[in-house]
Amino acid sequence: MTPLGSPVPQVQTSVSSFLPRRRALAAGAWWAALAVALGAFGAHGLASEVAAGHMSAADLATFETAVRYQAYAALALMAAGAAGFGGWPVRLIALGSLIFSGSLYLLVGLRMMGLDLGWLGAVTPIGGVLMIAGLIWLGLIAWRH
Repeated sequence: MTPLGSPVPQVQTSVSSFLPRRRALAAGAWWAALAVALGAFGAHGLASEVAAGHMSAADLATFETAVRYQAYAALALMAAGAAGFGGWPVRLIALGSLIFSGSLYLLVGLRMMGLDLGWLGAVTPIGGVLMIAGLIWLGLIAWRH
């Protein structure tokens, strides 16, 4: 009881429930910053590689797809964090984005070095499916709240 006789308000001293939200928001912001940097690199650095004949226009388009979907995932992570959602849906979105965009970046980078590992493109849809599953799961959780 306080000196005035009213009950003492309970203050949560643990931040554990807040951390997943903060981590999703932070991860999304960092992932977005990286997408912007890679997008600028693609637009300014890789476009000249296409003009010089060191890279195909199709590979540049693949790189741009990786950047675009990385940015989508980053926005979803930030939205989830801002809304207070975390857990497995956020992990699936993050992992899916890493696999999807990462495999495309790797595929393009290796082709530029003269290594064509076309089978790496078969990994990309796994990341896409994980992102889709995470987004649907996140949507279901948001719908219920």
